[in-house]
Amino acid sequence: MNANVLLRGCDCAIITSPAALFYLSGFDQTDAVIVLTNSASYYLTNPLYEIAAKAAVGKEFVVKILSRKEIVDFLRTVIAREGSVGVEYEDMTLSRYKALFGEGELDAKDLSPLVAKMREKKSDNELSRIKTAEGIVDKAFESVLGLLKEGVTERQVKDALERKMLSLGADGMAFDTIVAFGENAAMPHAVSGARTLKKGDCVLMDFGAKYKGYCSDFTRTVCFGEPTAKFRAAYDVVLKAQRAAIDYVSSGGRNAKEADRIARKIVDDSPFKGKFNHTLGHGVGIMIHESPALSTLSTDTLADGMVFTIEPGVYLEGEFGIRIESLLAIENGKLTVIDRSDKEIYIV
Repeated sequence: MNANVLLRGCDCAIITSPAALFYLSGFDQTDAVIVLTNSASYYLTNPLYEIAAKAAVGKEFVVKILSRKEIVDFLRTVIAREGSVGVEYEDMTLSRYKALFGEGELDAKDLSPLVAKMREKKSDNELSRIKTAEGIVDKAFESVLGLLKEGVTERQVKDALERKMLSLGADGMAFDTIVAFGENAAMPHAVSGARTLKKGDCVLMDFGAKYKGYCSDFTRTVCFGEPTAKFRAAYDVVLKAQRAAIDYVSSGGRNAKEADRIARKIVDDSPFKGKFNHTLGHGVGIMIHESPALSTLSTDTLADGMVFTIEPGVYLEGEFGIRIESLLAIENGKLTVIDRSDKEIYIV
């Protein structure tokens, strides 16, 4: 456990975010609080989770089963006794803060950046789970290509993908699955609906599995029927941009902002300038979006143990959208592309 890291600069660390709770305890239950001090580590939860918590939480924690009011009282007692306190600003609600600290100005240390940094580099066990989750989505993608027929709806393909991921061993979805046809694919975070598939449509599928607490992330764009010359040109640009960014990291490049710049320049030097309207990528782990960030504003350095996406895109309103996403890891100084599905243009 990383208690010593979290207690640098404070006498007591109060952990409340679901991802950090799972990371520290291995127990995937969100209605809890972890309290770390120099003398003891506590896992606080309510009676609904008593049996599961006692069975799942490691021996390094003292498990205390308390009502929500009793949890607040316990935390206030610890805060008064320990002195300096650290909390996760990004997770601490105003109501919880006032219950613990009163109406005064926040005088607790912000642990959110430290918690994010702790989770950046994955252990061998974490990486194994992520690879298993990504293997599930690779197989699910291949399985649904045969379902792409005229008249099928986005929702039907989405449901089929999710059923397949579960049948392959996923514990759940890493995020809300996106299946978008034609002009709907021009919305990077489209919501799958009743739109039916017709010849000439592109099909953008963005989905991920969760396996033993860890996420995968995968996007492919296929064409139902012969693509237009414009679609082919856009697809070639997106694939070229992705390969350039991957080549940069594979050759030893570690500047996350530079990886984004390399990919974005290829799109902006093409007829599709300005149509790549999101970041190049993001870290993946317990959460689907975590550190590091690959973006125009990033200050992150890519390093051993990090798992992240590279996913450039081109989006033309009213026409189509294209995104190609790979999940990658740096292991012993070398880049590993975790997904296995082909990235060349699919025509079904």
